Amino acid sequence: MSFDLAGSDTEGKNYGSLQEMWDSELSEKDSDGKELWYKKAVEYWKKQPATVDGVLGGFGHTSDDDITESTIFLLPFLLKGSMQRTLAMDCGAGVGRISQHLVIGKLGFEKVDLLDPCQHLLDEARRQLPAEKVNKMYTGSIEGHDFGTSQYDLIILQWVGIYLTDTDFVKFIKSARQSLRPNGVIFIKDNCCTDEFKVDKEDSSVTRTDEHYRHLIKEGGGEVVSDGQQVKFPAGLYKVKMYAVK
Repeated sequence: MSFDLAGSDTEGKNYGSLQEMWDSELSEKDSDGKELWYKKAVEYWKKQPATVDGVLGGFGHTSDDDITESTIFLLPFLLKGSMQRTLAMDCGAGVGRISQHLVIGKLGFEKVDLLDPCQHLLDEARRQLPAEKVNKMYTGSIEGHDFGTSQYDLIILQWVGIYLTDTDFVKFIKSARQSLRPNGVIFIKDNCCTDEFKVDKEDSSVTRTDEHYRHLIKEGGGEVVSDGQQVKFPAGLYKVKMYAVK
């Protein structure tokens, strides 16, 4: 299915299409000839403090409402959808905020795996989480991670899908779906634009429209079985969408 969008970046450059944007962004290389897209994002996050406020960009006060509404969204899959609570994967886990308060605290999972490229954030997560609840911690990227086969009941991609290129987002959906156990769910939660994409040049991210997300999920073979929108969130910021994908 053909899909395209126009958009812009935070430095005022306009793009007539997604291809034009990705051609421009992925043409930027370091001295070794490697693409800067992911390198810039990791360098940005390595400079952020290992706190809830740090990983939420100064909006740490939104954490409780975020956890509450994610819980309400996911509980039906546990209560009616037969999703088990054996093992979850927290992608871009940061300091373990979601693992601690949502996966373990609200949903009652037995174990959780955490994946993040920034060691200082994972070190803080290890300090915050009960040791007996942590299965594995992976220091690495989402786009380079091997999720394995049929091992997770829940895979969470929250506020980190914006850092994946469109190609790698589709690859993530394919890989994550293979890694789900029966009745498992991929939970995607992220900022959402209205009608055009927006590239943030500071942290090397792209904010997508709802239609864009749905297209990429479908390209990866996924199906959106439920969706929602964060209700309690500061005015003036992007709306935040939630998708349950199988």
